[in-house]
Amino acid sequence: MQIDTHRGAPPLYLQVKNDLKRKIEEGIYPRGSLIPPEPQLEKMFHVSRITIRQAIMELVKEGYVNKKRGKGTSVTYSDKINENASAIRSFTTELEYRGMIPGTSYVSIESIPASKEIRDLLELAPQEKVYCLVRIRTANKKPIVLFQTYIPGRYDLSLKEDEYRGSMYDIFDQKGIGRPVTIKETFSAMSSSKEIAQALGIDEQEPVLKRVRIAYDEHNQPIEYTISYYNGARYEYSIELHDR
Repeated sequence: MQIDTHRGAPPLYLQVKNDLKRKIEEGIYPRGSLIPPEPQLEKMFHVSRITIRQAIMELVKEGYVNKKRGKGTSVTYSDKINENASAIRSFTTELEYRGMIPGTSYVSIESIPASKEIRDLLELAPQEKVYCLVRIRTANKKPIVLFQTYIPGRYDLSLKEDEYRGSMYDIFDQKGIGRPVTIKETFSAMSSSKEIAQALGIDEQEPVLKRVRIAYDEHNQPIEYTISYYNGARYEYSIELHDR
């Protein structure tokens, strides 16, 4: 790459960062590999060591690389969204944390009678209804997940669809429900049905990550039952455990 040193050109470190970022995204430096060491990068870009280090630190901040003393700078970027089981976050918060733009391409909400299975999971009375909220959430305008959420009908929720294009947990806060303090989740792999494939913009029978969540408030009362179907090619989930 030829660095632009003309007046008005972007800062040198930014040009270096953007070139390395492009090469990482294009797979020239794949995930798990090491980018060239700093002395080599200096020669490649004809810039100072300080400029190279600033560019690398920017890549570290954006989650593209990880720098370890004595081990070099390894590529950590993946075009998959990797969610780590370290905290209870909404989909919106998870994407914003990664510098991506969350969105919603489809919403429907209605109040319906609860099936016996849902009544049992949400610990509802026999005649109690539930809100059924169905949404297709997007990351940078591309569909990532189909959510089917059931919420106890005792809460005073709106049936206006446009109010559910952002974070559902923000709505929980606004309505006094509160955010969940405990969740129980199960994961499984499956092939997409025709309906799921259409929602996610993938081919039928492509792999999908199915995620089932039951969320509880501070009184250990269920406040949410959600079935999620993630595009298996774009989303992954990681867990870090320690033997203490």
